[in-house]
This record gives sequence, C-alpha cells and structure tokens, in this order.
Amino acid sequence: MSVRTGGVAALVVLGALAALARTAEAHPHVFAESRMEIVGNAEAQLVSVRNIWRFDELFSSSVVVDFDKNGNGTLDPDEIEAVSATVLQSIAEWDFYTFVTVAGRDIKLEPPKQIRGLFDHGQLTLLFEMAPAEPVDLKKQPVTFSAYDESYFVAFDFTDETAYQLLDLPKTCRKTFTQPDPDADASDWMNSVSMLKPNQALPSDGVNYSQLLATRVDVQCAH
Repeated sequence: MSVRTGGVAALVVLGALAALARTAEAHPHVFAESRMEIVGNAEAQLVSVRNIWRFDELFSSSVVVDFDKNGNGTLDPDEIEAVSATVLQSIAEWDFYTFVTVAGRDIKLEPPKQIRGLFDHGQLTLLFEMAPAEPVDLKKQPVTFSAYDESYFVAFDFTDETAYQLLDLPKTCRKTFTQPDPDADASDWMNSVSMLKPNQALPSDGVNYSQLLATRVDVQCAH
C-alpha cells in the first residue's frame, strides 16, 4: 500500500525523523489520548495487551484529507478500514509503540491481527490487541507496561492510573502508576548528557529520553 503524504504518513516517517527528534528540543507532533487494558487469567499469566488511542483533532483532520474518498468530510466504514490497514502496516517496524518489560528485558509481543478504527466528533480512535510471544508470569516479579514513540514524534497521554486497566486477573494483582514530570526529567536527561566524558558517545537511544518521559505502570500479583 502506498505511503500517504499527510495524516497517517506521520506514523510512517518516524525513521527519518528519529535522529532529529532524539534531542532535548524534540517535541511531539501527534497526540493520542491513550488507554491500555492488561488482560490476564486466573493464574496471573499475561494473556494480551489492548491499546485504545484517540488522536488529536488536527491529526485526525489530516487523516480525513488523505482517506475521505467520497469527499463527505468524514470517514465512512470502508475508509476507516483503509486507515486501519495502513497503520497496521506502517507502525509494525516500531513495535506498535507498545512495550512490556521484565527486569529491563523487553518481552516480544505478537503483532495484532487487525487494527479497528472509529471516527466520531472529529477524532480518530484506533484499537488493537497484542499477545505475548512467551509466557509472562505476573507473580514472579513486577512487569512494566508502557506505550511510547522512541523518536518522541507521537505523544501517548495516559491521564492517570485509571487509563491502565487490569482485566481477568486475580484480585491480588496490583499496579503502580508512574507519570514522569517532563521538566524535571528533561533536566535530568541534560545532566546525564553533560556528565559524559569526551570519549563517551551518546547511546543510540539518546539516553532513553523518550522512555524516561513515558507514562508507565508496573504490575505484580501476590502469590
């Protein structure tokens, strides 16, 4: 499928922008009000991660410009399907911006089988589900869940701890919500950079700047 010049193209060109965006001056251009559902079972095993992203009106309007084939100023069901198919293909390289980590190790997630879309009140919402490619036992140690763009081009906004929901897990499971302070953490990032010695290069991830700013939740279930 060809790459569009606006709207969803913003989710396609992140590779080209990544080098520029991984600086202290980087700032997001696309905003998504986000929710995440962490689905498990009675044995406190992770079953899947569900994302719900509601994009800002400016980005959503640019998607309408690209995909509104009949020119009626909105996205009809077949046009939403085209958007969803394009996004499914476009952001695979970026791990669908969804990360599950255990003791600092990333857990591989299976790609979603489909992305579903909605368009209402001038905003595009995308929904999809990903299953872990390996067993994840939430009883053993805390598991961290987050959604972020390493290039910091797309900002995923989790407003508070209710944006992360635990579903079908035992009542012994608890979540710890972390919402970084952008100003304080940007200052910490700059201090980390300033402390590098002359012969030390910046890590390829920009000292984890985007991860540093990512809202996240740690989940652990008591035995």
